[in-house]
Amino acid sequence: MELIKKHTGRTLSVWTPGRYLREWGFTLEKPVKRAYERDPGVVQAWLDEDYPAIHKRAKTQNALIL
Repeated sequence: MELIKKHTGRTLSVWTPGRYLREWGFTLEKPVKRAYERDPGVVQAWLDEDYPAIHKRAKTQNALIL
C-alpha cells in the first residue's frame, strides 16, 4: 500500500493490495518443511559448477542475477 502511494501518489485502502495479490496468485503461505526431493549433493554441485558459469555470463552482459 505504501509502495503504491510512494510511486504513484495514490492512496489505497488497507484491503485493496491484499485483494490484488490474492487475485494474482500470491499468498502469505510458506512451505512447512523443506522439499523432500532436495539433494544437498546436487545443490552443492550446481553451486560449484553451474553457478560460476552463470555468474560469468551475467557479468559479461552487465546483467543482474536475482
